[in-house]
Amino acid sequence: MNAYRELSQQLGDLMALEEVLGLLQWDQEIAMPAGAIDARGRHVATLSVLQQERWCSPRLGELLGLLHSDDTLAAVEKANVREALREHHKAVKLPTELVRRWGERTVAGHEIWVKARKAKDFSLFAPVLQELIDLAKQKAAILGPDQPAYDVLIDDFEPGMTMARLDLVFEPLKAFLIPLIAQVRQRQAQPGLPDVAFLTHPVPAAKQREVGEKLVRAMGFDFDHGRLDTAVHPFCGGAGPSDVRITTRYNENSWCQSLMAMIHETGHALYEQGRNLDLASQPVSRARSMGVHESQSLLWEKQLGQGADFWRARYPQLQQDYPFLQQVSFDDFVYGLNYVDLNNFIRTEADELTYPLHVILRYELERDLFSGKLAVADLPAAWNQKMQDYLGITPPDAALGCLQDVHWSAGLFGYFPCYTLGALYAAQLFQTAVAQTPGLVADLQAGNLAPLLAWLRAHIHQVGSQYVTDELITRATGRPLDPHAFIAYAGRKYRALLNLDSFGL
Repeated sequence: MNAYRELSQQLGDLMALEEVLGLLQWDQEIAMPAGAIDARGRHVATLSVLQQERWCSPRLGELLGLLHSDDTLAAVEKANVREALREHHKAVKLPTELVRRWGERTVAGHEIWVKARKAKDFSLFAPVLQELIDLAKQKAAILGPDQPAYDVLIDDFEPGMTMARLDLVFEPLKAFLIPLIAQVRQRQAQPGLPDVAFLTHPVPAAKQREVGEKLVRAMGFDFDHGRLDTAVHPFCGGAGPSDVRITTRYNENSWCQSLMAMIHETGHALYEQGRNLDLASQPVSRARSMGVHESQSLLWEKQLGQGADFWRARYPQLQQDYPFLQQVSFDDFVYGLNYVDLNNFIRTEADELTYPLHVILRYELERDLFSGKLAVADLPAAWNQKMQDYLGITPPDAALGCLQDVHWSAGLFGYFPCYTLGALYAAQLFQTAVAQTPGLVADLQAGNLAPLLAWLRAHIHQVGSQYVTDELITRATGRPLDPHAFIAYAGRKYRALLNLDSFGL
């Protein structure tokens, strides 16, 4: 047990370095002056190398080697050793210079992406994107020389996931969504649907912040251990469960956009704030995967935050906050929240039906970039073609197309699939929570969110990384990942909202 205590201390130091890097990222996106970019790149690179060296420590390796087969450890301690050993094995393989270069180029890449996006000019971003892809390929070749590069990168965010399995999950989704969206397009071309003009009624940013913050508090976000800020690209960051920072962005002609972003990021934040505080300094307390993390944000934003049950008790207060809604019936309001905007190019603003296709096309483009099937120079055209094939629209410029997301500038290759995996996990989790918690729907309709949060705390947040993903989801829902839970849910919801059956669609 002395060895385990020593290991815990070393892992606590490593988690602290990870948390400091998280704060530096938050500062870069929220508060850092533009002129500090070179210095920030040096800071991130230095800390990344220090973190790498600590993970490669011979003593850490000795402790992990001693403990990984120790049958006297408790189950949670064994899981902690397993998670640390996974990190250690990766770290000892990566050259320090590659880690340093990665830290420098991802910091620089973010600033170049911001400029390219503003200028709507992909050529400004293409060279650094190519460099980051090349560095990622080097990393993948070192970590998994016998695996496809993209499988290795996916594993960073969704351990155990592969392209082969993603294809098995995504193909049924595409087969379901593409024809359903075509039916929605036909229906929306016909009369008799509610007017959704209220979604673009002007609302000052300060008022949006006030209304959104009330809702964030009602969801359970603890402002004593968190904060809310504004960013170009909404995200949840910070430094562990005691310092969780969420952001949103405000469009004064689209008040619902910031509200949904706040609900989404609060879903992430509740996961972080709900982690086991007794284990907060250990890898085992971290979120199981980014797909599981996205399940929390999408459960709150889409399955709950855009549902009638969530708003039934809250709508009168929202009508007081936004008097223009007093002329909008509750049913029309719910329809508006779920309006399928078939002319929307932006993933983060997409509705529940089109969102998975936004993700799948990114996954397919990344897959082709890393296989060599697609060249960086051809990315804008390939992006636009998939947008036309899957969603029936073509972006007018790169800012609304392949430059819209921050992920590639940060080298987050393999991250995108997690968003749709999250939607699938969310459907299973919410379905199970309702089945297992008597009166949950009535509680939600009355505005009481505590029972749902308690269920998620017990089955996901507090569990952290004690189990691999399939076991975590199976323990929570009774089965591993199953896309048909989402397919059944989305089919019922949107066929009813749009009354498709009555129109023979």
